[in-house]
Amino acid sequence: MRFPSHAMKLFVIGIAGLTASASPVWSAQAVLTGTVERVLTTDGRNFGGCMAFLSANPQNALPRCAWGWVSFSCSGDYTQPAFGFRMLDQAQLALAGGKFVQVHIDDTRLHDGYCFAYRIDVIR
Repeated sequence: MRFPSHAMKLFVIGIAGLTASASPVWSAQAVLTGTVERVLTTDGRNFGGCMAFLSANPQNALPRCAWGWVSFSCSGDYTQPAFGFRMLDQAQLALAGGKFVQVHIDDTRLHDGYCFAYRIDVIR
């Protein structure tokens, strides 16, 4: 029986140490309440096709989210495009009417670093 070389032992110990010390990445969801300050649509190759800029910064709730904007995934990556555009419609309604919104976001589904908003409620 042949024993592993000294270099191989160090390699295995090093990998085991890195694996044991690596902190896990936890996914999270959050609810933001604020106003819609801006909306945008793109060709679908960037930002999931449509986004809203909120007064409540998503990054404050979920640090993995990029600053300010949330994506509704109008491109169809995380929801059906029709649902994404309906959420964009709600954001536009809130923007035009000066209404508050509650936006539910998920930091496991990102478009170019921006968190996916899977629900938006317009508040009277």
